[in-house]
Amino acid sequence: MLTVDQIDNRFLVSFYNVTKLNVLNSKEIESRLVSLICQADSNLTLNFSGIKFIDSSGFEALLSLYKTSKLHNSNLNLINLSEELMELMQLVELDRVFEIN
Repeated sequence: MLTVDQIDNRFLVSFYNVTKLNVLNSKEIESRLVSLICQADSNLTLNFSGIKFIDSSGFEALLSLYKTSKLHNSNLNLINLSEELMELMQLVELDRVFEIN
């Protein structure tokens, strides 16, 4: 479901065999990533290549990770969002919250 590449305090997380971040997998993904983001001054980059849809549970998990990152002085970045995902992020105005590249 997730691969994590680490260099020092920088983590690049990619999804495999996953096309949706939804109620079926968002809590598991969040629980696997929270320990990375809790490391002070860490940089967590989520590679959304291959993810085509995020539901409210997925957004909730992302927001929870974002809040946790701020509490631990860490950074959370999102990369490789499809056009459809960018439209969803803009629709719910989360493009103003997350750093998206």
